[in-house]
Amino acid sequence: MIALVQRVQKASVTVDDVAVGSIGRGLLIFLGIHSQDGQREADWLVRKCVRLRIFPDDAGQMNVSVRDLGADILLVSQFTLYGNARKGHRPSFTEAARPAVAEPLYEYVKYRLSKELGHPVASGSFGASMQVSLVNDGPVTIWIERSPEKTQNSQVSQTEIR
Repeated sequence: MIALVQRVQKASVTVDDVAVGSIGRGLLIFLGIHSQDGQREADWLVRKCVRLRIFPDDAGQMNVSVRDLGADILLVSQFTLYGNARKGHRPSFTEAARPAVAEPLYEYVKYRLSKELGHPVASGSFGASMQVSLVNDGPVTIWIERSPEKTQNSQVSQTEIR
């Protein structure tokens, strides 16, 4: 599982010219889900993102997390994070999870982020063509990756995210 995390002053996502999610100060997280990912990788990634200390403290040091601030998160699915362009000029996306696996995990990550923050997380629309606007703060952009466990991963059911 990959999270491309950007510290933002504001961010929004639109689908067909309709705003579907927006935040003020906080984190914009682009989420890529590997075909072998499961709940274990999702839980690890959520904990890492909400505790990531990339906001400045009173001394100007990156020492404060999004959770400490009570700030917002905008979550956007992005299978292209698993694009492999090592050969040729057309990326291969064979490592990216198919929608039947990725969508429940995406919803699970959104649910877990909301629980960790204590308030709802804004999001894009899974599988849609989206336009994302942001004002990167810093700029600060962090790549977080968790390789799938070698053991059989548990699948996420819809009842787990309610």
